[in-house]
Amino acid sequence: MEKLKVAVVGAGIYGRNHLNAYTWNPNSDLVAVCDMNKNITDEVSREYGVKTYNDIEEMLNNEDIDAVSVATPDPYHKEPVLAAIRHGKDVLVEKPLATSSKDAYEIIDAAEKAGVRVMVDYHKRWDPASIAVKNKLQEETTGKPISGYMRMDNIYDVALNWLKWSANSSPVHFVGTHCYDLIRFYMGCEVTQVYAVGHKGILQSKGVDTWDTITAILEFENGCTWTVENAWILPNGFAKADDGCSEILCENEMIRVDSQKRGVEFFDSNKLSTPNVCFIQNANGRPTGFGIDPLNDFVYCIQNKKPFFANLKDGLEAELIAEAVHKSAETHQVVKIERRK
Repeated sequence: MEKLKVAVVGAGIYGRNHLNAYTWNPNSDLVAVCDMNKNITDEVSREYGVKTYNDIEEMLNNEDIDAVSVATPDPYHKEPVLAAIRHGKDVLVEKPLATSSKDAYEIIDAAEKAGVRVMVDYHKRWDPASIAVKNKLQEETTGKPISGYMRMDNIYDVALNWLKWSANSSPVHFVGTHCYDLIRFYMGCEVTQVYAVGHKGILQSKGVDTWDTITAILEFENGCTWTVENAWILPNGFAKADDGCSEILCENEMIRVDSQKRGVEFFDSNKLSTPNVCFIQNANGRPTGFGIDPLNDFVYCIQNKKPFFANLKDGLEAELIAEAVHKSAETHQVVKIERRK
């Protein structure tokens, strides 16, 4: 089997994981990298010895590419994804698929017209804890899910220092869509309506005009109701950059997941750290973990003509929920999920 020739668009914080995954995957060949920042592409060229570009069209016109992996910031996924689609390339895009349902539908229509496939990297589906929960929910003895709770928050630094584009996003799009997708994965059905409340003011006072927190209630077709909390204002002294937990009350059993503590604690003279040892680890130079697994699956699914674990519909549904949550938080009204006929 020939190696899959992959190009990566966006080589910033998370894009480096894409570079490492395709470099180490024995079935892929990292052939080109595109980023608008020349300092980044110069560094990538030196470190990885790969051809780099600052213009995606130039890269797509010049290179022999089978697939494109998009890791640009959340609000800037649409244009590189559409460019890759126009050139007939299968695409992996980081979550969220888009930050509006209009853009999501535009991507879906373009992909269908071009006959290409798009995978969305909702990597929480690959988390061993998530897989265990999904399997447990499918056991007949567990019974029907009745209600659920999920929280995923970030420390202040994420919005204030790490993400230069945080004012164009929100805790809903950055971590909330992870929750919405994972809950859909658990439930196996769709959200019908949402009600949300939120708080603004703290990040605004620090120069970032976005939500501090949003809490949403999601009602599903199977009758299960979920409460989802997302925030960007955890103290920077927290044990890691994010916090997360889940509880699911079922007819016969209760399921609890603590995503903040993974069994490993590091102590220094300043604070306790609790690394997510399952996410991405350097294993003797090779990247491994559920943050890398989706990228390897992308290669496998294309080469073996298998369906993607998280596809365009999954990306669309998460965005429809996010859009409804924002609308509800702004209007203080219940918002029904409206899908295109």
